[in-house]
Amino acid sequence: MPTTNAPAPYQTKRLKRKQFSSTGDVHIQGDVQISTQLLVGGDLLVDGDLEAEEVFCLGKLTVTGDIHVQSLYVGQTLDCGGDIEVEFLLKTGCSADWMARMLELDQAKPAKDGSTYMDKLVHPAILQRDSHHEIFGGYGDIQALGFLACDVLDCHGTVQLDDVFDVVEVQYIGGQLSASEILVAGDCNCKGEVFSETDITIAGSLFAGAVICQGNLDAGAVYSHGDIEAWGFMRASGEISSLNGEIHSGRWIATKATIFAAKYIKAGESVVAEKGINCGDDYGILAGTTLARSDWAKHAMVSAPTAPAHLLSGQFIAGKKRSHIDALEKKRDTELDWEIQRRLKHEAEQE
Repeated sequence: MPTTNAPAPYQTKRLKRKQFSSTGDVHIQGDVQISTQLLVGGDLLVDGDLEAEEVFCLGKLTVTGDIHVQSLYVGQTLDCGGDIEVEFLLKTGCSADWMARMLELDQAKPAKDGSTYMDKLVHPAILQRDSHHEIFGGYGDIQALGFLACDVLDCHGTVQLDDVFDVVEVQYIGGQLSASEILVAGDCNCKGEVFSETDITIAGSLFAGAVICQGNLDAGAVYSHGDIEAWGFMRASGEISSLNGEIHSGRWIATKATIFAAKYIKAGESVVAEKGINCGDDYGILAGTTLARSDWAKHAMVSAPTAPAHLLSGQFIAGKKRSHIDALEKKRDTELDWEIQRRLKHEAEQE
């Protein structure tokens, strides 16, 4: 099979245009400002900030600064040294055929030399190169030293951030999700583990391989194949379910629906499920694991319509609502704020 040489990489110190396209690799040694569409058939390296309306990069996209675009489509990995702000859709793992259809190149007439529509997107040598080499860093991954904010996310690989993950809807994450804080206005569908250094707040449902939250977990519903763990409290309107693992909260667990775990259900304080609590037959439910037994009646209740089987610790009280736990938490926060103010006033008087 004959091979053709790849085009020489396009390189310049700074790129500011209305539109730009290249079927090969591109290296910009500074900022990029494109008022409409940026199209790169190979890898794109930007030693600065990237601003554009639409960006199509079939290879690997690397930006040392910030990314600010309306829509972003990446074939391979996305590495960013700063923040990623996408107004609409951010999608990784895009194939050449998918990009060509998005760009409507498949509807164009063949060139006079007989070349296909695909030649307008990417050089054949670039396609051949990518098909014979493993993608360094993971196919479809997103990595950033700053935050990621977008309307809709569809990621083929793993998302790893040093800052906040703030997305309206997560259609799909094919790997793991890791961030300092996770905020999702709709549903979040993640094939792997979801990990947050602080809180996880999801208005819709969270679907994950496993969940580890080093703060508070607040969601519409939580469905996990593995363990669900929160160092703080765990709160939901819908079901909290671990299909194969356990549910573990450092403080309380409360939902308006049901709680189910294949193994243990553990809480440092109370467990309240308005429609029922169930755990594995060879396991149990443990509440009040961080409290003295004398505090169980007030702060380590286990409440459901009927007493759950395998209750190992805590005191069962029928029919409590999640709102009861919310009220206790609000009272606790008020008392804590008052105590902090008292201490600050005392320290000021001492000075």
